[in-house]
Amino acid sequence: MSDQSSTQILDELLTTLESRLGARSLETQRNDAISAVLNDEPRRTAAVSLADAPAVEAFRQALTDGLIRVDTANRLLRLINEIVVRLIP
Repeated sequence: MSDQSSTQILDELLTTLESRLGARSLETQRNDAISAVLNDEPRRTAAVSLADAPAVEAFRQALTDGLIRVDTANRLLRLINEIVVRLIP
């Protein structure tokens, strides 16, 4: 397996995480939109994509530099993706 397939699996995992967690956060908003905004505390942080996180970029770079075994990374990323799919409806 190539490091390209590992980075593709990483991208798939990040997409799965963001879509599952994004859909889940929408489910929790059952109130009227106006009352939800009025009742909430002011926002202090903005949501950012996990794909842009420094740790993910460092992992991707280590993978493409050959510091992490490709087959090991593939198995780990597939396992994490499977866990996310099963645990986050």
